[in-house]
Amino acid sequence: MSRNRKKPRQDKKQAAALKQSEALYKNADRAVDTQALAFVRWYEETDGNTGAEALQVLQSVKQFLWLYGASGAPVSATAFDADVFLQAMAQLQAMSEAGESRVFQVMTDDLQVYLGFLDATGSWTGTAEDLEVLLENFVLSQDEDTPEEAVAPVETGAAGTSDTSDASADDIHHAVALLEWLGDGKELTATGSLRLADIAGAAAAVGVHAVGSQKRLSEDEVAARADADGRLPQVVRSMAELEHLNTLWLSLRDLGYLEVTGKKATVSDAGRALQNGGAAEREALVRELAADTELPAAG
Repeated sequence: MSRNRKKPRQDKKQAAALKQSEALYKNADRAVDTQALAFVRWYEETDGNTGAEALQVLQSVKQFLWLYGASGAPVSATAFDADVFLQAMAQLQAMSEAGESRVFQVMTDDLQVYLGFLDATGSWTGTAEDLEVLLENFVLSQDEDTPEEAVAPVETGAAGTSDTSDASADDIHHAVALLEWLGDGKELTATGSLRLADIAGAAAAVGVHAVGSQKRLSEDEVAARADADGRLPQVVRSMAELEHLNTLWLSLRDLGYLEVTGKKATVSDAGRALQNGGAAEREALVRELAADTELPAAG
């Protein structure tokens, strides 16, 4: 007697569902691939990370878009219906709670980065209302145990007025230190800001402990970046979130102490004169900074 046995006939509905799922993933894969080159370039430039890491982010986006499209919504890599998007996120969260919650957190972070890319590069093709809702739901928040940037109090005299001499001395010190850090120049993002990979060094030059990251850092990752005194860093997505650094940078640029050519910032002749100069040059800087804007205190 033959030992060959007929395989159970696969249920037609199950086969159709599998075929539909495979087709849906291919659509998601193709849609995201249309943005891959632009995303990798933006991610490397903005975060100072590698193309391989960028592709990992896109893999999360493909998996999510597959789940998003399963609801019947159009599969697009540049436009999402906010309601369907958030419903898919809720479904994903419920699925992850039964397994590894870290998977949901990673995908959440990756989607946050991708939405930031669509917004920053003008690649979004959906409605402004949907994008606003999604961005509001994907704000990079610090861990509750991570303190906000500590702002140093301004010393006051007996009359209760600010000690401008101390503030001026700090401004000069930070300005010169920032120019020294700038050295032979630094590459900038398309919007003229420092790359996230360079924020830690620039912030340190002006007395602020911070790191740049497009993705939310875990408690262990934040703790690993503590300074010598054990202070945890502020985690930011752009230089603009560090008021003291951003204001001083813009002032030095506007006053001609640093130059921006194309996508690179360098120290100008005036900046080098300040670095090598004496009291006269530094007093001139104080007057110019006071006239340009009121600088916030460093952290």
